[in-house]
Amino acid sequence: MDKHRKLSRRQFLLTGGAALAGGALACGAGPRSAVAAPAVAGKVKLQWIEWITPEISEQKMQEVLNAFYASEAGKHIEIERLPMPYAQVHDKIVALHLAGQVPDILNMNAPWSVEFAEQGILEPLTPYLEKAGKDWVANLVKGPMQPWKGNIYLVPLTSIPFLLYYNEKKLADAGFSGPPKTWADVEAMGPKLTIPAKNTYCYASGMAATSPYNGCSIEIFPLIYQGNDMVLKNGKANLNSPAGIKALKFWLKLVYDLKIYAPGVLTNIEKDKVEAFGAEQTALMWSNVAHVTVVEQRNPKLKFGLAPLPSGDTFGTTLTGWNTSMARNGKNKEAAWQFVSWLAGPDGNARMTLAAKHLPANTKADVSTLFARDPRLKVPVEVLAKGRVFLETAAMPKVTDLFRILVEQIHEAATKRKSPEQALEFATAEWNKIIAQVG
Repeated sequence: MDKHRKLSRRQFLLTGGAALAGGALACGAGPRSAVAAPAVAGKVKLQWIEWITPEISEQKMQEVLNAFYASEAGKHIEIERLPMPYAQVHDKIVALHLAGQVPDILNMNAPWSVEFAEQGILEPLTPYLEKAGKDWVANLVKGPMQPWKGNIYLVPLTSIPFLLYYNEKKLADAGFSGPPKTWADVEAMGPKLTIPAKNTYCYASGMAATSPYNGCSIEIFPLIYQGNDMVLKNGKANLNSPAGIKALKFWLKLVYDLKIYAPGVLTNIEKDKVEAFGAEQTALMWSNVAHVTVVEQRNPKLKFGLAPLPSGDTFGTTLTGWNTSMARNGKNKEAAWQFVSWLAGPDGNARMTLAAKHLPANTKADVSTLFARDPRLKVPVEVLAKGRVFLETAAMPKVTDLFRILVEQIHEAATKRKSPEQALEFATAEWNKIIAQVG
């Protein structure tokens, strides 16, 4: 068992919550049409593709933008938003790139950065960061800012570790005083929280073989970390390690032996899992902090708590967050950087963090009212301070292909066409082919 050391707020923000030995999910319904500020003569117009509005509401997003428009830079810039659900953003950016129409500013999931950089979609931000100065950069979370071939391609907006959500009433009704703390607890509690006749289950999954294929990173990666190992080791895939095999077997046991997952394990996407929890179909959900606001909007009356993920041989979880990048072929890059740097700077970052109920990605962001407004958010702070919070995906090439391969092999194991060992052996070999090609 690792020794966990306490970190100051500044320390955990600067490290992304962990040493990050390997080197943000989100969903929701929302408008697809562009949302622009009233046109003002002489302003530079920028397009921003983002999934934030569907998650925090149109009103809150407009309040953030109004603060930007009140700043010196905002007096000369007009933002036209292209809001859409998270699950659509990756493929939409690819399609826009093929059409030569990539927006100036892109909401980014860190795992996409290498893939999009290789495709020539993203503007290298290293020159802008150097111009901003070491003091400004020093205040940013470092986890997502993994260099690729000498350049950084995104700046972070928020920091959100994966946690355990729990329905307080369902746990109490089943006779439990609190959420599971270990996976042995999950095995004991799960069947008592599952009553198929009443359409109520312990968990729901999001392991569909559909873009963005992120079920593996949400539900399998933490189990590998809790087995005291990593997904990547020495620059190569490590999926078929003893910890990887143990992780997949344990997940399959929960799904198919204990039968504590809701129907649709292999067809649901992350949005479906969040919807099931918000609709009180499930008692527990492992997800990131971004979904606090989503669940509250879905079911304002639901009383739910947050807790660290149950531990295995040791503790471990993944880190994600909202990030922002710029288009390589953008026509107004200096104006785009002014907006991006405002979002990542102390004022913009504080406003976005408070609107979203995330943790800030800038140590200078004043979010002193955050914990008073929602004491549950002390839990992700404790998780980050606990350590063993990883963001390996930020340095993975062609991450969508890697995730697709692994999810497809999980399906092979789930349908018994392959053993867990065979599935992970195949996935490891295929990952290493891709990693070797991109190098």
